[in-house]
Amino acid sequence: MSAASQIPNKTLAVRGLTKRMGERVLWSGLNLEFLPGQMTALTGQSGCGKTTLLNVLGLLERPTGGVVTYGTRDLTDGSPRTRRLMHRNVMGFMFQNYALVEQWTVAQNLQLALRCVGVAASERRRLIRRALHVVHLDGYDKRLVYTLSGGEQQRVAIARIVIRSPRIVLADEPTAALDADNRAVVMHHLRRFADDGAIVIYTTHNEEDAADADRIIKL
Repeated sequence: MSAASQIPNKTLAVRGLTKRMGERVLWSGLNLEFLPGQMTALTGQSGCGKTTLLNVLGLLERPTGGVVTYGTRDLTDGSPRTRRLMHRNVMGFMFQNYALVEQWTVAQNLQLALRCVGVAASERRRLIRRALHVVHLDGYDKRLVYTLSGGEQQRVAIARIVIRSPRIVLADEPTAALDADNRAVVMHHLRRFADDGAIVIYTTHNEEDAADADRIIKL
């Protein structure tokens, strides 16, 4: 069992959240709650700040004003320790470019995620096999990432989340470069994360992807 799966479900919330980029205000005074077991789609025109909001929620960027909380903890206190613990124990990310090391094998990429949370080598192998089975990539552990298709790389990125069981899953345009079949696979797994009690938030331009959410927030 991962460290994250031992953490009770909590609500992720923002209060009075504001973000400026130079003289431009992307959004101001946002008050939102994201619940365990819920899929939320962030939609809106290009440049409206969807990815920026996702980055603020994931503690990759700081807001100009307002607070982000997880349960009773204020995440906008600027503490590197808070960010480190949340990234290690609570949050999982899916990026448009998959964020994989292309010259490494699939197993090496997945092992990196497990080493960060102190999982023993023998247990890593078991978790990697299980995660690859879940995403239908059995036997791919020794494949080099750069030899995989975009859909296969995104499934490796999903496997990276599966092995850690984070309580918050943040995905930036997770199906943007995928065909219909791989899109369906990604959305299926996002729903599974939510069904397992995770908070799932993703950005999208795709109306079908947005329709799969429990809630749509248009920026």
